[in-house]
Amino acid sequence: MTKFVRFRLLPAPPLADAAAVFSLLVLTAVAAWDTLQPGETFVGADAATQFYPWYAFLGESLRSGDVPGWNPHQFSGTPFAADPLSGWSYLPAMLLFTALPPLAAAKAYALFHLLLAGCATYALARVLEMGTAGALLSAVSYEFSGFLYVENTCCFAYASVMAWLPFAFLGAEGAVSSGSRLNRALWWGVSGLALSQILAAWLGQGSYYALLALMGYVAYRTVVSPPGRGVYARLSGTVLHAGGILVFGFGLAALGLLPRLEYNALSNLAGGYPDAKGAGGWTVEDWRLLLEPGLFYAGVTVLALALVAPFIARGRSATPYFAGLCLAALVLSGAEPTPLHSALSLLPRFGQLHPHFPERAMVVFFLGAALLAGATLSRLGEPGKKVGPLLSLPALATLLLLATRVPPSAALLLALTVANVLAAAYALLPGRRALWRGLAAGALAFVVFSDLFAAGKATLVEHGEAQGGSRLEDRVRQIDLAQYYRPTDAARFLGSRAAEPSRYLGYGPRTRPRRSLSSPVRFADPETQALGVNNRAMTSGLQSTGGYNAVRLARYDEYMRALNAKGQDYHYADVFEGGLDSPLLDLLNVRYVIVPAGTPPDGGEGVQNLKDAHPTVYEGDGLEVLENRGALPRAWIVHSARRAEPDEALGLLASGAVDPGETALLEETPPGLARPVDASSDRARVTEHGADRIELETTTGAPGLLVLSETYYPAWKAYVDGRPARLYRADHLLRAVPVPAGEHSVELRYESATLQLGIAVSSVVGAILVALAVAAVVRRRKKAGPRTAAVRYSMSRSNGPPAPVQGGARW
Repeated sequence: MTKFVRFRLLPAPPLADAAAVFSLLVLTAVAAWDTLQPGETFVGADAATQFYPWYAFLGESLRSGDVPGWNPHQFSGTPFAADPLSGWSYLPAMLLFTALPPLAAAKAYALFHLLLAGCATYALARVLEMGTAGALLSAVSYEFSGFLYVENTCCFAYASVMAWLPFAFLGAEGAVSSGSRLNRALWWGVSGLALSQILAAWLGQGSYYALLALMGYVAYRTVVSPPGRGVYARLSGTVLHAGGILVFGFGLAALGLLPRLEYNALSNLAGGYPDAKGAGGWTVEDWRLLLEPGLFYAGVTVLALALVAPFIARGRSATPYFAGLCLAALVLSGAEPTPLHSALSLLPRFGQLHPHFPERAMVVFFLGAALLAGATLSRLGEPGKKVGPLLSLPALATLLLLATRVPPSAALLLALTVANVLAAAYALLPGRRALWRGLAAGALAFVVFSDLFAAGKATLVEHGEAQGGSRLEDRVRQIDLAQYYRPTDAARFLGSRAAEPSRYLGYGPRTRPRRSLSSPVRFADPETQALGVNNRAMTSGLQSTGGYNAVRLARYDEYMRALNAKGQDYHYADVFEGGLDSPLLDLLNVRYVIVPAGTPPDGGEGVQNLKDAHPTVYEGDGLEVLENRGALPRAWIVHSARRAEPDEALGLLASGAVDPGETALLEETPPGLARPVDASSDRARVTEHGADRIELETTTGAPGLLVLSETYYPAWKAYVDGRPARLYRADHLLRAVPVPAGEHSVELRYESATLQLGIAVSSVVGAILVALAVAAVVRRRKKAGPRTAAVRYSMSRSNGPPAPVQGGARW
């Protein structure tokens, strides 16, 4: 790719780019050293309880040649490929967790995003006509900013969007600057690839903000700051480049995007976040978080250089746009409405998404700030320019920023002083002192790195030692992943009983009025791990009624609300004390309940009631496994069915007015059923239970309805003796298949039309992108052949090298 970028870079000393990139790699290795080592490392709640289990399941499925459409381990079964955070269609997760063991893949995954963010930012800065010093500073400022560095240990959606964002800008700039149709289309594909990965990583607020930033940049480069062109040419250029990027982006994302759009319509978030009226949001005073070591720390030196960029580097390196981007992100981070909020609310779904923690818009701020800082340093270092009067501006900006925050530490004051001295040295040293200028620039980048890295590491340590708190993303612990994911003895016991499909739930006493022992913020506690909650069923190969995920079927939420006789936070599907004896729990095939051993503490009446009602079949590891012998099997046959409205069925089942073992409640006219002479001879046996395929054998003396304690979803299809059969929604949530009298084989397959269509679309668009890349390389080689021959002929005639070509393709 550098062959297509190189002609747009500013001249630099020999090996300067190589030295800068090597320095960036060394700093990345230093920052990721603890992560790459065996043993304990910093891991966030979301990474440990969501992303790593999902990615491991994804990799295991892909290694076996399966497309993981369904997840049987959470929420009594739920869509997997259609889940927006599952990792499906996100190439780093798919490739790394397929090729490597889960623990090695987890380390490589964290390292990859740091490298991508840094290298892509460096390339983008160079393409934006920054020198190597400014580009290196931009890359360091962005890669190790607090938000990216800390979130890369916890909440991968943020880190993934931030890592791919500069790559998307790089492709957009390449397309706008290219004079060749072939290269332009290829750059559309590059930007579209990055956009597709952003959509795959965070379909929602993150991708919305990134898309706005990317399209805004395209508009800026085609309307505001293009080469001399007329109004029509500028507007048509905007449509052309934006359209090309969007076609490639959404085309490559189709394999995940299409099934997710289908799933969203059936999910608990179909109408937006439940707290759409507003949650979170910054005030102007919160902007100081950018100056204080913590999650949002951007670095005082970086912000000081960025603040003066509109004055020092105005008109260069797209400075006006990135200054506007930073300001827009700050404005949008506030909860109070502004004209910008009102304008963007005209866009589809923005008004439903943005009010939910609007400070998430800061996901696009840090790239703008890093590029502005690099542009300032690059302008100060331009040879032959009088920069003396400008050198005071960064120092004044530093003092101004320090005046707005708490008194700085001595170490920070020393770092800021050294940074200003190094920036001045880089600017004042003459061009012939290239080595000393390079050392000054490298030292400045190292000082910025040290400040950001120390702040990021301190933030991780602080969060790792914190207790309680309301922000889930702040919960970070230092744990050994190998030890954390090792199955407990209780999990092994349940696995030994997997011949007959069943589910379990972990239940613990509530330690706070609104938090149970299974809360994800307690993921590192041994008691929580022993309960098998927090999606640990996935890593153990078991099946559970619970899980931790913001998205699931709306029907399942309704079911759990009826089971508990109360609602709960949309992230969870816990069973409360009031639901432990509900008939709806038996209907979910909950055969086992894991509870803490011993006498429960105050507030543990639910645990004691469970122990009184169910026998203990295993005890060890400080817990007990209870057997619920009243649970319904995974599949059974009924010969009675009646129609019930969706809002009626749950009430009838929860009250015990209808016995689901005898009668099925359908939402449409029931099929023809008959009662056998001897109903006790009915048999429904599961012979194979895979993630996307279930096989059963049935025996009945009269036409009946096979009911499965499996979550209904439209993508599931039923076959009886190999022929398609009708699949009904039974008992509000479950699946049912009519079976005739006699012995028959029944098969259910997950066959998602949207998933298959998405794979086909993405395959075609991906093939087009590969073809464009091959064609561009072939054409370049063909052009290089005659040029090389001409140079050799010229050298043979003149006995010397050709004169350098003057000028360049700067915009």
